[in-house]
Amino acid sequence: MSCSKKWSIECKNLHFLPGAIKVHQKNNLFYLPDSIILKKKDKANEPPDKAKAYFSNFNFSEANKKSEFTINTNNKNIQFNMLDESNQLLELIDIKRISNAILSEAIIPINQNENIQSIEAEIKSISWFLSFLNLDTNVVPVVEYLSNNDIVQYSIKNTTKKNSGKKYIIDNNRIQQGIPIAFNQCYVNYQHWQNQININVLIDYLAEINRQEYIDLKLSNMIMAYEYFVTKYLINQDMLPETQANKSIQEKLTSLNTKLKFIPSNMINGHLRSSVRKPLFHQGEIASMTTKDKIDTFKKYYDLLIKIVLRVLNYTGKYISIENNSLINV
Repeated sequence: MSCSKKWSIECKNLHFLPGAIKVHQKNNLFYLPDSIILKKKDKANEPPDKAKAYFSNFNFSEANKKSEFTINTNNKNIQFNMLDESNQLLELIDIKRISNAILSEAIIPINQNENIQSIEAEIKSISWFLSFLNLDTNVVPVVEYLSNNDIVQYSIKNTTKKNSGKKYIIDNNRIQQGIPIAFNQCYVNYQHWQNQININVLIDYLAEINRQEYIDLKLSNMIMAYEYFVTKYLINQDMLPETQANKSIQEKLTSLNTKLKFIPSNMINGHLRSSVRKPLFHQGEIASMTTKDKIDTFKKYYDLLIKIVLRVLNYTGKYISIENNSLINV
């Protein structure tokens, strides 16, 4: 707690840093909290009617256009805006002076039947869904809560910092209004699959694959992503008994295709298992493939995995193919 006359300050899970640091001739102990909540004392009885969430790594800027869009969820419109300083921050990320930054904000109305806990859950859910669309980890370290446009509370979290990625499967630049269209088509389905199979684990895999520089690590993470998602999905759909979860990835993809009916036969013929998974996980390398072959194989199967997820989420528009960077119909 704090003795501030204006704000009450709460910190959770304090981690004290070892040793004291001398500042102004005095020894000071420093600590790092998991979260900080600041509440304005003279507004304690005023419930917030709006939240402003600040997103790290979420860039949706459009060339020569005002960078904003609106989505609809829970019978309310949520407006996203790029921050005024986002262009300068993106330039610093491009030249590797910084690895991540808060780039955008979302303005979220708060209904009378909602509280701060439900809004925090909504923000977290939206950030995970957007992380899938731009293959990145979009976290929200700062949220402002307002009542009649006056800030009544800050919520600050010590979030995990991840390097910003640069690949997108759906954006607003190459696909007109791509993000709000995808959100309106898929967000409810995403929430369903999060409840059913914890699809956020897969999204975390996809973002990590996107950040990874070494092709063998990209391939190994991609295989784990396939194993996780396809296995969980088949079990959920009663297409695979849990006792048979150790079936080969080739067999699982064959079963999956009986429902999705679009996976090319040459991609479920055992190549992924015999030529990639087996040597990589048993020998630690793929000696029989050149670097170019590895990259081509990775792009082809990574793109297929994304297309599978989009089909499961019932998306019907175009996406940006990882394989050839072109717009493809799902």
